[in-house]
Amino acid sequence: MNRKRDIKVWYGKIEDAEKYPAVSYWQQQPDDAKFEVAWQMVIDAHSMKGEDLRESRLQRTVGGLRPIKR
Repeated sequence: MNRKRDIKVWYGKIEDAEKYPAVSYWQQQPDDAKFEVAWQMVIDAHSMKGEDLRESRLQRTVGGLRPIKR
């Protein structure tokens, strides 16, 4: 998937930097793009720790369901 990448560059002292520079960028991204990047971070974290990537799947278990009483 080749997407055009917007890269923001900033030069200066770290204490003068914007506190959360990527918030506006990520708010503009569609949900599937945010999920794709988040999942890639999970895979990268497992790789850096030397863990088996097969263990990096989503957990789909539920402890239990019951109706909400109002």
